[in-house]
Amino acid sequence: MFRKILVWGLALAGGMYAAPEGAGLLPPGSTLILGFTGGLDRADDPERGVRRLALAIRAMGRPGVYAETLEHFRHREARRRVVAALDANGNRRVDEEERGRVKIILFGQSLGGGEVVRLARELGKAGVAVELTVQVDSVSLGRDGHIPPNVRRAVNFYQKELLTFRGEDYIQAEDARRTKILGNFRFRYPLLAMYPAPELSWRRVLGGGHARMEADPLLWAQIQALIVESIQ
Repeated sequence: MFRKILVWGLALAGGMYAAPEGAGLLPPGSTLILGFTGGLDRADDPERGVRRLALAIRAMGRPGVYAETLEHFRHREARRRVVAALDANGNRRVDEEERGRVKIILFGQSLGGGEVVRLARELGKAGVAVELTVQVDSVSLGRDGHIPPNVRRAVNFYQKELLTFRGEDYIQAEDARRTKILGNFRFRYPLLAMYPAPELSWRRVLGGGHARMEADPLLWAQIQALIVESIQ
């Protein structure tokens, strides 16, 4: 009961009913990109790295490309979003002939990174391939270091600064014949380095390397390039 109350409270605080882009059935050949925020970050907060990236991809105006963000705890909603995008016959499940209709790309930061792997694993059970997963300082109680075989390409970004949350520093493919690991890339954030903006003052003081990474424009530019390459 407590867990349900907590989840509902987080959902309401995080803008659970924000209008989604690309909800419902998508045309064949489309790309659905889902990004997951971490902690208590709202999915529609334009100052969060995950949301900024989704908005940047939208602004490119590429036909057939749909980018949306969700809070990390909205697992069921994310799965419903993917199923709806593929479900051409409307039976609320993904049939064999529907699995390749839409390309799926998942990315997330902190707890959102853990959700990326969790969702990819569940989609694998339904026979749905994931073109690319991107984890940014991924945090999870599950197996976010092991990438399921339905993922074609995966990449991991992390930091190991002192006095901060530390994400997953190594991901590996459960089946190297089916999944290509693009790399585990460490970013460094010296204590006296200029802090990326925009950021709230409490994040500047208490967030450490974990928060700095979330706000790093160079990191998100690299991720955007990887996603754009995967859309081709």
